[in-house]
Amino acid sequence: MTRSYKIQEKERQFNCYNRGLFCGAKIFGHWNFYDHFGNFIKRVRSKNILRPEDSLNNLYSEIQWTTLFYFKHQNIAWWRENEDRYFPTGHLLSSQIHCLNHLFALRNDKDAVLAILNHVTEMGFDEVLPSSLDGDGGYIAFEFAYKNNEILGETDKGARRGVLCTSIDAMIVAGKGEDKWLIPIEWKYTENYEKEDKTNDTRLNRYGAGIIESRRLKTPENGVAHSIYFQEPSYELMRQTILTEGLINRGLANNMFHLVVIPERNKVLRDAVEKEFVPMLEPNSKFRIIDPQSLLSPLESNAKYKDLITYLKTRYWQSL
Repeated sequence: MTRSYKIQEKERQFNCYNRGLFCGAKIFGHWNFYDHFGNFIKRVRSKNILRPEDSLNNLYSEIQWTTLFYFKHQNIAWWRENEDRYFPTGHLLSSQIHCLNHLFALRNDKDAVLAILNHVTEMGFDEVLPSSLDGDGGYIAFEFAYKNNEILGETDKGARRGVLCTSIDAMIVAGKGEDKWLIPIEWKYTENYEKEDKTNDTRLNRYGAGIIESRRLKTPENGVAHSIYFQEPSYELMRQTILTEGLINRGLANNMFHLVVIPERNKVLRDAVEKEFVPMLEPNSKFRIIDPQSLLSPLESNAKYKDLITYLKTRYWQSL
């Protein structure tokens, strides 16, 4: 029987640990679990999680402290920060860590960001623009959210970038002629979703009108409720779409090109996006699924990123 992609990646990360890639970090860190009232239920330890005191080593060494500063300065939540009470997560299969390890080192390099963007979209953008959300001159905003309460009706208490609201893993703003394009990037690693209908009154009230009014999303023949839009991975992509369209409707851009980064070997998830979400897009919608190594391929011969590419090849890209 063929091993699942997630099991293969667990083995890969454990091999990286045994080879010393995590700079002396120790494994058997933990996850905490709480009930809906915030009461502690249990703590689970795993060899796939670095100890809390070592979790920073889950990030590429050159970005560790700058990433911490960025998340703190922008008031962004780390994945499972509220549950585990430490950050960044020590989980070696975290897609948030996977995304940051690939992109964060590039965020202040205008030429590098433009190179990978034009490679994957083939749009011939003239430039990339600094993120107005972050206001620090960077060209990639992580865990992007913008007036979600107004655009999506997301009003949960304690919501902020990265938690309790629709957050886009990475957002790039590009210019082409007189037009400004938003490039939302959804980043996946080992995810594979059980088919669960997430339809409820709150979600229908929040997202139903946006789906029907969308210029990119087709309205399901049998109505929005219980449709593919309320099943992962389409549920997340739908919310990102209507959030980005909301920005366009407010005059912050003219168009969008939606990217979904999924490793080539995660065939189950790639197939789900291709067969379930893509058919629900209106014709000519700009959308692409890309492998992370392919995304960064324009930088593989760039001496500036030699150490980063070596790290990514060793940790994520090379065949087992």
